[in-house]
Amino acid sequence: MKSAFQPERLWPRGHRELNLLVTPDLHRDDDLAIMLTRIRTLLKQHPATDRPVPDEWVHLTVQSINHGLAREPVGPAARTRLIEELAGLFASLPSFSLLLGSLLAYNTGVLADVHYDEPFNDLVNRARTIIATICGQDSIGHDSTPGHMALAYAHGEQETDTLQRQLRRIRPSHATLTVDSIVLAEVQQDPAQCVYRWNVLHRFPLAIPVRDNRTVNTR
Repeated sequence: MKSAFQPERLWPRGHRELNLLVTPDLHRDDDLAIMLTRIRTLLKQHPATDRPVPDEWVHLTVQSINHGLAREPVGPAARTRLIEELAGLFASLPSFSLLLGSLLAYNTGVLADVHYDEPFNDLVNRARTIIATICGQDSIGHDSTPGHMALAYAHGEQETDTLQRQLRRIRPSHATLTVDSIVLAEVQQDPAQCVYRWNVLHRFPLAIPVRDNRTVNTR
């Protein structure tokens, strides 16, 4: 494992990027809150991951816009159009749940993988189409699938074998994430705290799932 914030990975001073994110409600998804608390206790015992991502910055990336491109930020007119078009899209898509886990130590940190992610992938693909139409095809060069939740960005070097064995013993090892809204955020790096921070520009609610309330006649 090595630092996630190597010099070549650092953004220019003051740089910000637009991102579509899923942010969890840990008061509702309490199994996820419990899992995160136990993971952080473990991560703080390892020198390269002892600054795990706190609750307020935990997220799933739907799509980064212009990630890594040296170009002007998305201007006001394009932002307005993005919000209008994405609002229409997300209002037509029903909310859903994802299963987070297994827990994986990888080359620059620790993450929770995503399962049963077909609705997430569909949402990503539809959003990418709108973003590419408004901001250009090169604006969606970063691919966030398969979905994942970063739990720690490493800030040093260490072997991953011991950490991965300990992560396998965390219980619960999987947790539910309810996805009922998407945020458009302006994101910036914070290498000192090993997180990405953001300001929410707009929150898009997803549609309430249609439930079939018909009763079955068993007679």
